[in-house]
Amino acid sequence: MKLRKLLLFPLPGLLVLTSLFSCGEDRWKEYYPLTGRDLWMDSLMREVYLWYEDIPASKGLNYFQGPEAFLKSILSKNDKGFSTVDTIMDTPLPSYGFDYTLYKIATSDTTYNALVSYVAKNSPAEEAGLKRGSWIMLVDGDSITKKTEERLMDGGARTLHIGKYVIVKDENNEDTEGDTETEDGDSEDAEDDEDDKGVGVIQEIGDVTLPAVRPVTESPVYVNGVIALEGTDYKIAYLAYNSFTAGTAESNEKYNNELRTFSQQCKQLNINNFILDLRYNSGGEMECVQLLADILVPADRLESPFAFLQYNDKQSSKNRDLILDSQLLQGGANLNLPKVYIITSGTTAGAAEMLINCLKPYMTIVLIGQTTKGEYVATETFINPEYPWALRPVVCEVFNSNGEANYSTGFKPDISINETSYLQYYLPLGDPNEILLNTALGVIAGAIELPKSQTTETAVKSFTTKKNIRKGLIIK
Repeated sequence: MKLRKLLLFPLPGLLVLTSLFSCGEDRWKEYYPLTGRDLWMDSLMREVYLWYEDIPASKGLNYFQGPEAFLKSILSKNDKGFSTVDTIMDTPLPSYGFDYTLYKIATSDTTYNALVSYVAKNSPAEEAGLKRGSWIMLVDGDSITKKTEERLMDGGARTLHIGKYVIVKDENNEDTEGDTETEDGDSEDAEDDEDDKGVGVIQEIGDVTLPAVRPVTESPVYVNGVIALEGTDYKIAYLAYNSFTAGTAESNEKYNNELRTFSQQCKQLNINNFILDLRYNSGGEMECVQLLADILVPADRLESPFAFLQYNDKQSSKNRDLILDSQLLQGGANLNLPKVYIITSGTTAGAAEMLINCLKPYMTIVLIGQTTKGEYVATETFINPEYPWALRPVVCEVFNSNGEANYSTGFKPDISINETSYLQYYLPLGDPNEILLNTALGVIAGAIELPKSQTTETAVKSFTTKKNIRKGLIIK
């Protein structure tokens, strides 16, 4: 990512620092190393911040705080964590590469099972054979408790005892999902029969070896493919796209080119429906939003207005329109779609929400899942060469071609589904039986019928691996 460098002389801070001069003695050199970063942040925010008028007066601020605390002290009430400051990191973080949610075991107040909610590609977790929907029952032979849970995060090699969620009948404990299992624990000849008396249990599979943590780099194109519905002429593209990231430091269009390649494959296969899975997409770069929109929209909408960026009154010269620019395709293909089905969650945010908002004037959008986060503004990255910190303040509001940006409470789904209410269908992304993808396929086929919810487990807490991807909506 390109970082915009900006070094501003902290004029507002001069008023504060006059109190540091005593008996005519200039103590600037003594105190500036302690306050300089906060003073720079203060000056920058008063110029570029969308809500700069809400920043408190300098005389009431503490310039000796850490960067996160200082930023929090000057943010507008409109800023719900959109503006951030963090260290500049260019290398991927070491991790196991999986997220999980703890569920309380019904027969114990102190032990838990961990549902694997996400597995990163090319990670130790994937190498171990963990999948989305796997359940971790034991860690190094011990039950998961508040004390032993730390082993799922501490970085060392681990032995995990895993299982899968199945429905059994109360009366004779027969597995309603089929009795035959493959070596990896997947059921064969699974039945779709739903039993009102069924009870969910974690069925043991066996042990796997989880290697130690290592740096993990992922493509934002997590899963892609084409699904043909038997007995119909539907050819459905599926794309699980986890961040709006153009590329790497070595190849700045690497991931955009993956999108372009997939769009060409879809064009050649004459796909006529598209399911875009944004449930894990917390945002990214605005340029990627434009590219994906160019791929999806009706062909006659290319070169039309796409979005309008509106800055504060000090920066109004930056106000500008974005268009659906066909030149961004660069070897990719426009799919000329009248409708797109988008899978969402509470973490779908920023750039992902911009895509939804800015496509709405031009095509039918069907949302499936849960309400999105509601991040309707864009940030820009600034660094000061003196400090290893990057400040990303909200700099503008983003409107679609109809002048709309009214989703501060998020986009509500057309079909609301909490996937954790269907744990037997909590499966890897791209599996046609996974509850949200299966629902989207049902909507396309005109035969949607949700299975009965048979989940009684209680979620206690969730853990998400820290990823060095940029969230929100970022202007480069």
